[in-house]
Amino acid sequence: MRFSVVILDLNGTLVDTLDDLTDALNDHLRSLGRPALSVGQVAEWPGENLRGLLKAALLATGPVPTDLEISAQLQQFRDRYEARLGHQARLFPGIAEALEALVQGGAKLAILTNKPQAASHRLVQQMGIDRWFLFLLAGDGDVPRKPDPAGAEELMRRCGGDRTTTLLVGSSRIDRNTARNAGIRCALIDHDGSKAAHGMGADYVLDGIAGLPLLVFGPPSGGFAI
Repeated sequence: MRFSVVILDLNGTLVDTLDDLTDALNDHLRSLGRPALSVGQVAEWPGENLRGLLKAALLATGPVPTDLEISAQLQQFRDRYEARLGHQARLFPGIAEALEALVQGGAKLAILTNKPQAASHRLVQQMGIDRWFLFLLAGDGDVPRKPDPAGAEELMRRCGGDRTTTLLVGSSRIDRNTARNAGIRCALIDHDGSKAAHGMGADYVLDGIAGLPLLVFGPPSGGFAI
């Protein structure tokens, strides 16, 4: 086994929540009299926490907001996000099969997300993948958000891994930077065939989740696509 601990991002890596997120942002923007965003625009902000997403949406649709304005609107946007989350969300193809293979092979799995704790737990349960994970750390808990390495380091400790036996799996540059800051290997998943992940400097790039068990249990070297 190459990696005994696998830490996975949630939104955009395990679950496709882009439509729900876009709807929540547009609900909020409409309440402010601002224009709606396309799914493609929202897709340009992967890995952001809710505050970062709100700021990006406001910057894209009108006058530059102050930090005070963002803070004042954050709870309203959080409420809209939590109300929308799960309506159109779906697992990316092959996720359940890959997670089952990892656990059956002896890997310990955890989730590290910048999204809110309660909503993330609910989403994991709704998608039926909670049984494969030992821990979930989210963006509104006591641990600093990605790309700070503290969350990855805490999950690594809880799962009994070290820097040589832990793999972080994500889909954005934030995930890559988190792994780099923690001193662990990173695999990015290219779900849509855009090849964007290939230019982010990850140790591994997977063209879909199906190659993850091979990476975890096999002997590949870094810097290639599976």
